[in-house]
Amino acid sequence: MKTIELLIDENLELSGITAVSLVLNPAIEESFVFFNKGERYVLAQVDEAKRMLVGPALIPNKMIPRYNEAEDEEYEVFFSPETVQQASQLYMKEERTNSHTYEHVQDISGVTVVESWLIEDPKRDKAALYGFDLPVGTWMLSMKIYDEEVWGKILRKEVKGFSIEGYFSDKLIKNQEQRVPCPNCPKDVETLSQLKSLVLEEMKAVIHLDGKPLWKTQEEAELYGELFNSCLGSHEHDLDGVILFRACEAKGTD
Repeated sequence: MKTIELLIDENLELSGITAVSLVLNPAIEESFVFFNKGERYVLAQVDEAKRMLVGPALIPNKMIPRYNEAEDEEYEVFFSPETVQQASQLYMKEERTNSHTYEHVQDISGVTVVESWLIEDPKRDKAALYGFDLPVGTWMLSMKIYDEEVWGKILRKEVKGFSIEGYFSDKLIKNQEQRVPCPNCPKDVETLSQLKSLVLEEMKAVIHLDGKPLWKTQEEAELYGELFNSCLGSHEHDLDGVILFRACEAKGTD
């Protein structure tokens, strides 16, 4: 399964959080707490007449499952702590605190963000008072709900969390199928050096071209690449009609 890091490029015309949607099933799998008379987590300084919601908008490094219907492909996305911070700051800078939707479909009014903060100390943060156990760097929001219909949905448990909307760049981090170069190689430098010497005694390059070895077999090239270049794969090199092999995939270095 692919893992993709979502990024915000502020040089692009469209980038960052455009709205926060109120949804039944938030992608980050954390429900918010709503404040009303009789609820467990009512703070003393919050008037019971004021209808408030508080919960996470983004949790750093939280793997969020996604599905590409066109490619019939499942994958995961995540936001780094740096991007979560960037998103929260850009959201406030662009004054998006009144931009909300319901289930990412219907624009709603009568909802406004009154607090936005990042968790710095999970045990002492205000979020802990609300019953949340969330990591450092989590972006929290407090919302005030003026709209009666929206508040009714919350009371009926038809809304349980926040889900962000926005434009992001993406960076492929890994594929599940990708191998780690030389996974069984010794970790200490001295033993690894001895292993490299033994390998070079048994393997002889056909020729060196531009200071880099060409090998008779694909297996030799790939072993050399894993040991000496920390790369995977190999690629062919045509030397006057004779096919030899260089370490690393074609885009790598050898």
